[in-house]
Amino acid sequence: DGIYKLGDVIAITVTFTEAVIVTGTPQLTLETGSTDAVAVYASGSGNDTLIFNYTVAAGDTSSDLDYSSTTALALNNGTIVDTDSSSAVLPLAAKGAANSIGASKELVIDGVVPTVSSVTSTTADGTYNSGDQIAITISFSEEVTVTGIPQLMLETGLTDALVNYTSGSGGTTLTFNYTVADGDSNSDLDYVSTTALTSNNGTIKDAAGNNASLTLAEPGTANFLGANKALVIDGVVPTVLSVSSNSTDGYYSIDDTLALAVTFSEAVTVTGTPQLTLETGSTDAVANYTSGSGNTVLEFRYIVASGYNSIDLDYTSTTALVLNSGTIADASGNNATLTLVEPAAVNSLVANKTIIIDSSFPTIVTVTSITTDGSYNAGDVITITVTFSEVVNVSGTPQLTLNTGAVDSLDAVADYSIGSGDTVLTFIYSIGSLDNSNDLDYASTSALILNNGTILDVAGNPATLVLVTPGATNSISGSKALIIDNTAPTIFSVSEGSSTSTSENDADYQNVADNLIISWSASDSGSGIAFYEYALDFSFSGIPMSLVPWTSAETATSDTITGLSLVEGTTYYLSVRATDVAGNISSVISADGITIDLTDPIAG
Repeated sequence: DGIYKLGDVIAITVTFTEAVIVTGTPQLTLETGSTDAVAVYASGSGNDTLIFNYTVAAGDTSSDLDYSSTTALALNNGTIVDTDSSSAVLPLAAKGAANSIGASKELVIDGVVPTVSSVTSTTADGTYNSGDQIAITISFSEEVTVTGIPQLMLETGLTDALVNYTSGSGGTTLTFNYTVADGDSNSDLDYVSTTALTSNNGTIKDAAGNNASLTLAEPGTANFLGANKALVIDGVVPTVLSVSSNSTDGYYSIDDTLALAVTFSEAVTVTGTPQLTLETGSTDAVANYTSGSGNTVLEFRYIVASGYNSIDLDYTSTTALVLNSGTIADASGNNATLTLVEPAAVNSLVANKTIIIDSSFPTIVTVTSITTDGSYNAGDVITITVTFSEVVNVSGTPQLTLNTGAVDSLDAVADYSIGSGDTVLTFIYSIGSLDNSNDLDYASTSALILNNGTILDVAGNPATLVLVTPGATNSISGSKALIIDNTAPTIFSVSEGSSTSTSENDADYQNVADNLIISWSASDSGSGIAFYEYALDFSFSGIPMSLVPWTSAETATSDTITGLSLVEGTTYYLSVRATDVAGNISSVISADGITIDLTDPIAG
């Protein structure tokens, strides 16, 4: 007694009043539902009991197995006879009566295989994203029992989702719980095919033990998941594709505004004020989100502040984009992945744009001259160079005031000449007639002025024009020795001294002196005396005559003129002039004259 399923074999015995002999294959028709089944003779010939075997076929069903009627036993072209060859009487007892199968046994036949009647979900229609759970339910035509973990394959984009059985054994509905994973996507969730449900080495059976048919309805037909539910799966997380800027390439300085653009793989919605950290020197800068919610491109605004610099602006790292207590998510609620490409890599800010941040003001590094050390006077030109900490552009004619003033004159000015677009600017100083300086330098730390012009770096930052203190390292006089001298030396005194080595009987004169001792004193307040010159004159018959033309005495202040023929009774005048290193010549100063007297007095 018991329940028998598809494929099971049931042995049915037919007992006669005496031994019988069987030929062929007699049959016994059984009552098994809409289509009767046949039990085929198997053995027993020569005995009073014959055995008929019945194999449960698909669709067979009976709550208490019995034959179909009193005439259910048929020869089927065979014979059943006794030992005298008399044919057996084949009519059976009435169904359910004494000695029938139903009266003597309790055999339940279940050859009906459980089938899937519908696939749906208890989860409400809507859109679901990463981490959300959806309960998929599979209804069978009868109660089933589950062992192991059957699985259902869902269509979820590039990678299908394999969902495990969760509950429902012993009922008609099994539940499979699906957790949306990153990357899953489907506009109307469904299983992949009619064979998407598998036992996965487990079982799904009815109470009789029949393995359920796991074939599902074709997607697109009645009772498939997509027809029963409207479940949108969006497990695709927005990612950053690139970082760029809507601002033009170029230089940006203090208070300039840059518009930075972060492009995502799909439209995102923003709350709060996310931030993007930028690499701008010793202190990183922050660009704040300003607009773009609901689109694929978000705009961040960066205002350049003092102290921030970058030779090619980029963000600091792959984690430079932060939420700052806000959110960035797609329409399904998936939080965006904020990881950026490596700085300087393809699609980074620096790869897409050339933006230079320069908030540093150019400063003066040194002031010097390319003119050779030495002394210079009116008409000479001195070339002065001013070196800045970075490239500068010049407009107009800036000026550098020099320390060349005196009581009766103003300081001189060197005018800007060339150098715009470089770090070194050249100023030209033409020495005026009243200019003087023992060691040329600029007049003060504020000596460089714009003179209605500009000196700016390439970012537009105005240069700081403060100079080092005159005389200090990196000043003009700290690196050069340039003397501006427009003051001539001064001769204080000139003396002819005395004559020596007298001789007589000169061809022309009776008494002649050969030598003359001369001397002078002088000073110079400027570049120093380079050399002296002297000349010796006399008058002859009232006509001025030059005895010794201008002769250099180098830097000596006395000399003895030899080889002269100084005539008795003649007055000679010594003249001296001095030339300083700068080339200034003093006034000519003459002594009061010396009269040659070589005759001894006569006693009276």
